[in-house]
Amino acid sequence: MTNLSADLDARSEVDKPAMQRPDLVFTDTGSPRSTHFDDFYFSTDNGYAETDYVFLQGNGLAQRFAQLAEHSHFTVAETGFGTGLSALATWELFEQTAPATARLTYISTERYPLSKNQIQQALAAWPSLSWRVDRLVADYPPRVPGFHFLELNDRVDLLLLFGDVNDTLSDLNALVDAWFLDGFTPCRNPDMWQPPLYQAMARLSHADTTVATFTSASQVRNGLQGAGFVITRKPGFGKKREMLYGRFVGIQGPPRPGLWPQNEWHWPTPSSTRPESRAAIVIGAGLAGAHTAWELARRGWQVTVLEQAADAAAGASGNPQGAIYARLSHDDTPVNRFYTQALHLAQRRLAKLPDTVPHQQCGLLQLNQGNKEARRFGHLHQHNPFAGELADCLNQAQASDQAGVPLPCEALFFPGGGWVQPPALVADRLTHPGIQLMLNHRATALNRLDDGQWQVQAETPEGLQTLIAPQVILCNAWNARHLAHSQYLPLKPIGGQVTRIESTPALARLQAVICSDRYLVPAFDGAHSLGASFHVGQTEPCLSKQDDIDNLNNAHQRLPDLLSGYEAVRDARAGQRCASPDFFPQVGPLLDAERFIETYQTGLTKRLTARLPQPPYQSGLWVNLAHGSKGLCSIPLASRALAAWINGEPLPLAQSVANHLNPNRFIIRQLIRGQR
Repeated sequence: MTNLSADLDARSEVDKPAMQRPDLVFTDTGSPRSTHFDDFYFSTDNGYAETDYVFLQGNGLAQRFAQLAEHSHFTVAETGFGTGLSALATWELFEQTAPATARLTYISTERYPLSKNQIQQALAAWPSLSWRVDRLVADYPPRVPGFHFLELNDRVDLLLLFGDVNDTLSDLNALVDAWFLDGFTPCRNPDMWQPPLYQAMARLSHADTTVATFTSASQVRNGLQGAGFVITRKPGFGKKREMLYGRFVGIQGPPRPGLWPQNEWHWPTPSSTRPESRAAIVIGAGLAGAHTAWELARRGWQVTVLEQAADAAAGASGNPQGAIYARLSHDDTPVNRFYTQALHLAQRRLAKLPDTVPHQQCGLLQLNQGNKEARRFGHLHQHNPFAGELADCLNQAQASDQAGVPLPCEALFFPGGGWVQPPALVADRLTHPGIQLMLNHRATALNRLDDGQWQVQAETPEGLQTLIAPQVILCNAWNARHLAHSQYLPLKPIGGQVTRIESTPALARLQAVICSDRYLVPAFDGAHSLGASFHVGQTEPCLSKQDDIDNLNNAHQRLPDLLSGYEAVRDARAGQRCASPDFFPQVGPLLDAERFIETYQTGLTKRLTARLPQPPYQSGLWVNLAHGSKGLCSIPLASRALAAWINGEPLPLAQSVANHLNPNRFIIRQLIRGQR
């Protein structure tokens, strides 16, 4: 039921629109009210009791949560996040009734997101929820359009979709178990209660999906019935005479025109299924492999991680310090949306790392060095969608103040940014009890067995070893090109060297990460990491004194008042990053490339996919590759999305964003262009 875009060559230069802010006032009794819709966010009698009666009881959630199987997953979707009261009440009920290994994803769409302060004020009437409110506010995302993923705890996730409901739900990839049909009343908010809403609900529902709503308006009842829900009325809460609840049974008779989303421009992908066997093999023990294994292990999977080297994080993931950053712009593109969401998640996880992982959330400054950067900064000055939320434009004096050292130009400041020690982060993720790490195991071949499982052959010092699992995830960067099933992926190695320089009295004052075309990190263990050099096509690590000189010269040119270019070099480390031709990660399922070419080599255009057969995917074979120099930012979200995909959970990314991560996008482009 998911889609992958065939229109992967499109490039948008549309400004990221600013989110509309709610016109919110509080009455004398403390109830939040929208002046725009002339309506209250919840019942003035008792909003919590209304949520419990209408949505929790209306969907029978207490009983359904209690009946969940071990390691199962439940998805609630809501129209109108508002103050977050329904989300917090559902979270509370889930923890009280569901098995300890079950998981919950709460999805909610909102066109007018409240601020953190407004949420806290609106929910102050329920002190029992105060710690949950604090948890929500601590991770509350920047109010920019798109999908935003929050981890409320180890087994409860919140997926906020900021934007118009008709846009956000059409971009959602999920199987919903219960709908909270909320939002301001239909007569005051007619734009929401339209046919596209009910059509999206039908697409995202299954045979056991339920729905409940506070309203009994005939247009709502008719819309739900037309979309395949059997609807019943019952007495409403408080002053409301009636409410509606029901169950999805599907569309009777022939499909109605326009009810289902058009398939043109999209590629169907494997449907979301709940796995029977929870065993997987991850190839590669760098950042991508460690995060992928950790995400699966958190969901009750038994994961074997194969690493060809004698230690984990032996490749580019072994640098002593790494910056968590993304190059954001004002453009509203899938790439920008991905990195916006990825950066927010990476920064929140940085803040929660244990002391055993050296790190510092000290802020990060991206310098305006002119040329292409001047254009980006010019646009951000005119329209910065992240201002006050994720990143702010600072003038030279302000940037220098944040850095603690003199800077030569203005900068974009990320207060949640910082640095982490990648090997320690990898080790932390791999210590999960559900993960078995096998070093000195070089995967040499993959074979699909008759029972659908995968056989992995690995060379070890003791000889050839064979392992079997239903799911295999390739996280071995450039080395994925050495396996037959992934040879068709366009991957390129990029050599890079990080130089460690001794601290000086001037450098000791540095209190934020500085990024331009290279980065400089505050001191750790008396030295600063500086780098990295950039050598496209370099396939083997090669320490070079010239690279140390180049790193120092570059830093001196960018920061002439801070570095002389002759600082003492303590040590250096060389490694290989892995990148795609478009410098965007490759995350998702792999195709049977030969069968795919045979099937689609003629007649393939961007607008014919609705007529084409299901692409021949290699069931159970996945990749998480090509994160380049931004892996510390992109890998947490990519790994989380991949684990959700494998585990049958809602995709925490918009489908339009996932389309651009599709590892098969390059072979699709070639066939569309008539290239073999």
